[in-house]
Amino acid sequence: MTPLLIIPVENQVRELDAKLLVAVLAAQEGWTSVIGSKWSIHERIGRFPPSVYIAKSFIQRDVKMLEIMRRIGHYVIAWDEEAVVTFPPEIYYARRVGRGALNFVDLLIAWGEENRNLLYGHPECRRETVHVLGNPRADLLRPEMRELFQDQVDELRQEHDDFILVNTNFNAVNCYLNTWNLLYLDHGQWVPGYGAVGMPAEYVKGRFEYKQATFEAYQALIPAIAHAFPDRRIILRPHPSENHDLWRKLLDGYSNVSVCGKGNVVPWLIACDCLIQSGCTTAVEGFLLGTRIVSFLPVEDRGYEFRLPNELGTQCRTEGEVISAIRDPAPDRDPGGARRRLVNRAIYGFDGDLASARLLTLLSGRSPHVGLSRLPSRLSGMIAAERRAIKKRKQMRAGDPRYSADYRRQRFPHLDASTLQEQAERLRRITGVPRRVEVRCRHEDIFEVRTA
Repeated sequence: MTPLLIIPVENQVRELDAKLLVAVLAAQEGWTSVIGSKWSIHERIGRFPPSVYIAKSFIQRDVKMLEIMRRIGHYVIAWDEEAVVTFPPEIYYARRVGRGALNFVDLLIAWGEENRNLLYGHPECRRETVHVLGNPRADLLRPEMRELFQDQVDELRQEHDDFILVNTNFNAVNCYLNTWNLLYLDHGQWVPGYGAVGMPAEYVKGRFEYKQATFEAYQALIPAIAHAFPDRRIILRPHPSENHDLWRKLLDGYSNVSVCGKGNVVPWLIACDCLIQSGCTTAVEGFLLGTRIVSFLPVEDRGYEFRLPNELGTQCRTEGEVISAIRDPAPDRDPGGARRRLVNRAIYGFDGDLASARLLTLLSGRSPHVGLSRLPSRLSGMIAAERRAIKKRKQMRAGDPRYSADYRRQRFPHLDASTLQEQAERLRRITGVPRRVEVRCRHEDIFEVRTA
């Protein structure tokens, strides 16, 4: 009997479509998938039979849950959603690889050769567990998948015409939770926040100053663009973890500026005239979709700039340069193919099988950790999972902002089974797989995907 495939989603707008693609293809191989909010799935993780679980990260705060899942008997496959645009190795390891986390991961999936080499460099990495497959999110950027978003693209162009898209990633200085910034004010003193985890103190200070200065420059840039192009719509999409209300208040007086974080970014990238960004993975996605990219880098500091996204478009240091770049596009978006070579080292496999299909091939024959000898471990894991869920619910009721229902809902908006069913059918049709799938709701924010 094929086990369940458990697929948690943290940031719905970024992850859901790609992970639903995995579930649709998995159904063709006989899998039943459970997909939905990571928080809701984790609250019930001990109630699932031993299954195959796809983790989106293995940072320090994941370690306890990974250990519980191993005790329960879940087989864990993991990739790092943040591994395309990364910090220097020593900081990446401290921030993105929890102590002991890799001991509870059965298979590690690398986005590309750079991600593989980064994982190989970690002292706890078992090289035989690492497989370079690409990523389901990259599958959605392939030409044959464009049809999935065509209706949304048409609607966006109808509503916003030839719009300018601004994507921000200031969750280090404008996080929904203030204490998760790099630094935050506590009784008049700047102290390190959760965003500073794994960073030396001097690096935290320097990066905070760099991000804050860039953040302030963007606050001036968007009004400048609005004035320069009064007949065009500017859409600002903040990072899912940012304080969106701050942007809405700042830009409230500009009739041609809207703040919108809804939906997958892919149709927005296809529909827009150009993307303005700074150090954001969205630039990589946009490049692969053929989007014209303008990288606004008002503060020159190579120690804190991310090379890959910023080199995929026209680099501008001033508001005037950005406005000129919008008006007069560069004739060649990839001189000599250098940009594509950078991307190919970061993300594997834009030809042949989808990364989602390669993943399922790798999973064929894999099974949870089961057996009579494991029963005591499973029972202890189930008890630990329930205790953890009770603790999290108490923290939420006590008003702990880390477990805020509003913050969770910003990252995973309400979703119904019929909407997911429609998207699953589109994915089935576009990929050409024969067997129809059925989506049903198991619990609020948790859905089951299987063949009809």
